[in-house]
Amino acid sequence: MLENKTKKIIALIILIIIALVSFFHISDFVTKPEFNKSTIESLDEKKETVMRLTLAAATSSTALSLIPGDTAMPIANQIANLSSYFIVILAAILLEKMLIAVVGYVSFTYIIPFACFMGILYVYTRKEVLLNIAIKMAIFGIVLFLAIPASIQISNLIDESYQVSLNQNLEIVEQNKEDIEENDNEVPEDKSWKEKLGGYVSKVTSKVENKVNETVNKGEELLGAFLDAIAVLIITSCVIPIVVILIFIGSIKILFSFNVKGISNLFQKQN
Repeated sequence: MLENKTKKIIALIILIIIALVSFFHISDFVTKPEFNKSTIESLDEKKETVMRLTLAAATSSTALSLIPGDTAMPIANQIANLSSYFIVILAAILLEKMLIAVVGYVSFTYIIPFACFMGILYVYTRKEVLLNIAIKMAIFGIVLFLAIPASIQISNLIDESYQVSLNQNLEIVEQNKEDIEENDNEVPEDKSWKEKLGGYVSKVTSKVENKVNETVNKGEELLGAFLDAIAVLIITSCVIPIVVILIFIGSIKILFSFNVKGISNLFQKQN
């Protein structure tokens, strides 16, 4: 009898210590920027990439729309429409950045202490349902804490394999944007110059048309680079994190459906 009482006291002390450490220390530690420094830096790099692409898309679309005639307008409109994709990607990155600290705070401030409280109740009531809740809530808190960082790390691993392609697309975007703006400055907007050039009209017209065609080709290449970059960013910033979180959710469902009767019986035998 005395041995059982001692075990209960020891279990009670351990659970109280875990709850207090989780609430006052771990929850504060995991929410500090230093703890998630590498993860936040990787998200900031992605954010910077998206911002560069967004700015390049806006300026390129504007430059293409200034080309005389409607030759470059379809491409300019398509590039302008890409802004919605960049907004979605940027929102996903910012959401991940906010969730990093939030899930850690929720897990160690509320979920883990609650699991310890259920464990304390089980020690004195021996109701199996309380042990079931305690174990599952503890596992749920840990899984929730790991879900977002794990999804970001997996995204980074996949992103590294596409980094060369993404950098090449960024170079194409920057170079073509500069070429389009340069060609745009060389193409006159006022066609009254034809009357002033006399015999040189045909020659100059041909040169201008070549510049326009060159600019359109640059715009097409630029559009392709934007689409490739968007595809990579959507996969690494949106799809992969969602897939990883869904896997964690599936794991949680499995955990919440398992029976802890065996663990309960083990506690009962020891007591």
